[in-house]
Amino acid sequence: MMSKVKIETLTPVHVGSGNLLYNKSDFITEKSSGNDTTIVVISPDKIGKLMSDDKVENFIKLWVQTIENRGDLKEFIEEFAPNASSDDYSKRKITLSSLATPDDTLKECIHNGMGLPYIPGSSIKGAIRTAVLASLTNEIYNIESKIIEKTKDKITGEMIPKRDKKGNIIVTSKYIEKELFGSDPNHDVFRFVQVGDAYFEKRTEIATRLINLNIRNSNNDLTDTSKSQLIEAIRQEANSEFQLNFTEKHYQLAKEKVGEMPFSSQSNLFSLINKHTKKMVEKEIEDWENVKKTGAESYINEMRKILEAINGCKEETSCVLRLGHASGWHFITGAWTKTLDNFKTVVVPASRPGNENYKKYDFPKTRRLDEDSHILGFVKLTII
Repeated sequence: MMSKVKIETLTPVHVGSGNLLYNKSDFITEKSSGNDTTIVVISPDKIGKLMSDDKVENFIKLWVQTIENRGDLKEFIEEFAPNASSDDYSKRKITLSSLATPDDTLKECIHNGMGLPYIPGSSIKGAIRTAVLASLTNEIYNIESKIIEKTKDKITGEMIPKRDKKGNIIVTSKYIEKELFGSDPNHDVFRFVQVGDAYFEKRTEIATRLINLNIRNSNNDLTDTSKSQLIEAIRQEANSEFQLNFTEKHYQLAKEKVGEMPFSSQSNLFSLINKHTKKMVEKEIEDWENVKKTGAESYINEMRKILEAINGCKEETSCVLRLGHASGWHFITGAWTKTLDNFKTVVVPASRPGNENYKKYDFPKTRRLDEDSHILGFVKLTII
C-alpha cells in the first residue's frame, strides 16, 4: 500500500548536514529590519565568478589564506570585487531574529543537490520506529536484563555485563529490537515500511539560537544561555509531502518470524504514533509544572500548543511526531527505559557523562528551545 503523506512543521525542524559554518568565513551577516539579522551563506562557486582572469591567481591564493586564518571574507570580497552585492555571492539568505556574534557558528540543515531543505525519510522512519518500540516494550519479559550489553568472561566463559572505560555498564536496545521487530535486517518488520524524503521549498529556512532550560541552575531562573548555538532550520508552518509505502512482500516475510504486528496498517500506525506522542508531551508538561523555578513557562505553553495539535488529529489519518536535532533524550529514545527497575542504576550512568556529579538532579536535567521560546522537531503527518 502506497500513500502520499502531508507533513507540516508545527515547530522549527533541524536535521543537520554535518557541516558547521563559521561566521565571516562561511557566512556573513547583514542588518535587517528591527533586531533581525540576515545570514548570508557564502557560495564559493559564485565568488570565483566575480574575478577577472588577470586577478584569478592572486585572488585564489589570498582567498585560501583568508579561509585558513578565519579572516573576514566580506572584507576580502569588497577588496577584489567592490561593486558586488551579497546577492552576487550568496548560496542562500536566512533570517535570524536576533544579533549574531563574531564567534558564532551555524549548524547547517541538510539540502539536496537543488538547494532544497528537506527532512530525510530515514529521520521520519527512525522517529516512527522509536514510537513503536516505546509502545511495545511492556510486552518484553525480563527486559532489565535484555538492555545490557553482554561479553564473555575470559576466565569463566560466562556472559557478563560489558562495561565502558569508566566502568559503567553499556546499555543497548538491539536485543529488544530483535525480539520485537525481527532477528536480523532481512527479517525486520520495518523493511515493509518505506518512507520517502520530504522536500521543502527554498527560503523556508530560518536561523535560530538554541538555549537551555537547566534545572541545575543555582539561581531561581532555569534559563541557561551559556552554551547557545545557532542552527539553521526549516521554519514553523512549512508544508511538504512524502511517500509512505507498506510493502506486502517484506511484511509477509517479517510476519513469519515475529507474528502479527500491532501496526499492520497505516491507520493503526498513525493511531499508535499519536498516542505515544501525547503520552510524552503530557509527561513533559506535568514534570515541568512541578519545577519550582521560573523560566519554564514558555516551554510549558509551547508543549500545551503541541498537545492541542495532537488532540486535534483525526483518528487513524493524522498524527504528531517529533524528530531531528534538539528533540531531547525523552523523544529520541522514547523514554521507555524510565519505567525499568534498573533505570537509575544502569541506564542513567550509561546515558549521562559525569553522572557522579549530577546524581541529585533528575535525568535528563536540560531541555532545549530557542530564544523565541520555540521547541524544535514537532511535525504533523496527514494521509492524503
